[in-house]
Amino acid sequence: MFIYMTLLSYWAITAIAFNANSRIRLRYNSKLYVLIAGISLFIVMALRDVSVGTDILAYMNEYINGKYYLNNLLRGSELGYSYFNYALGQLGLNFQAYLAIIAAIFVITISILYYLYSKNILLSFYLHVTIGLFAMSMSGLRQTIAISLTILAFIYLMKNKKMLFFIFVGIAYFFHNSAIVFLLVFILRKIRINKKIGFIIYGISCLAFIGRGFFGSLVKQHTPDMYITYLDNTAYVNPLLIVVVMALPLASLFFWPESRNEHNEDYIRVISISFVLSCINFVIYFVAMEIPLIERLSLYFIIYNTLLIPNVIQRIKSKDIRVIAIMVCIIFPLIQFVISTPGGSMGIDNYKFFWE
Repeated sequence: MFIYMTLLSYWAITAIAFNANSRIRLRYNSKLYVLIAGISLFIVMALRDVSVGTDILAYMNEYINGKYYLNNLLRGSELGYSYFNYALGQLGLNFQAYLAIIAAIFVITISILYYLYSKNILLSFYLHVTIGLFAMSMSGLRQTIAISLTILAFIYLMKNKKMLFFIFVGIAYFFHNSAIVFLLVFILRKIRINKKIGFIIYGISCLAFIGRGFFGSLVKQHTPDMYITYLDNTAYVNPLLIVVVMALPLASLFFWPESRNEHNEDYIRVISISFVLSCINFVIYFVAMEIPLIERLSLYFIIYNTLLIPNVIQRIKSKDIRVIAIMVCIIFPLIQFVISTPGGSMGIDNYKFFWE
């Protein structure tokens, strides 16, 4: 855990140093913050030992035997990943370089997302590590690539480039079939939310808790035979995590910007879509109480919490309330991270560099 706390402390010291000196004070969405946070995050991800991350050794075996996996079609409908492994293997890259390449893909992707759409880049990176996708990205390499591709799809959708949205989701599908769920975002592309509509959507989403058994049965009935065995997974769904993901969109509603006072169309679109995705996120967790592995679908939407919260906070007019909100977003996610990471299913708590 020491290396993760060091990383977070480095970001905190950087923010304090820049804001304490009026000569070098930066905007919260400065490109320099992207470079500072992105490069340091990449270093932590790229230089980790293969013992960091539950699934890494299995991925290493698949990479080393990439040709065998491809020739025997062991990935079936997810051949994109097999071709990716085979191509990098043909370049003669060792597995450490492979980890670095995937880390670069993911970090560059989220860096672009934050630079374009976050009003507080360092806070977005901080939330990514503490309550976001960080732990999963250190273990689930294949889905990490798929999520990176869906993030690019989201960016292009925000730019109204619909064809590129479908192309990137399609490519992501061939890395991890679950990425098909991201097509749902296309339906939300024109949504605009005010506080009243937000509370209605949140309330309807909460009702899914009552219907989780029905939705679970529906999923089982329409799951292809090749995935039936996955539905028997008995993984534990952490109730604390459900509480956290439910609290995030609810908290944002109390500080929701007034539509009549907000003229930045991109800002309204991003926070509106992010809010709905945040609600979908905890609906998925409700269903995961019946079918635990469904929780993995939420991974495509978690990243947008790290946009929603900073963007809402930065529009709070009262400086005192804004500072309190930032402190809450620092303290409670950190507590969640410190509690859930040691002994967690992702196996990233005992970090060490590859040369140790």
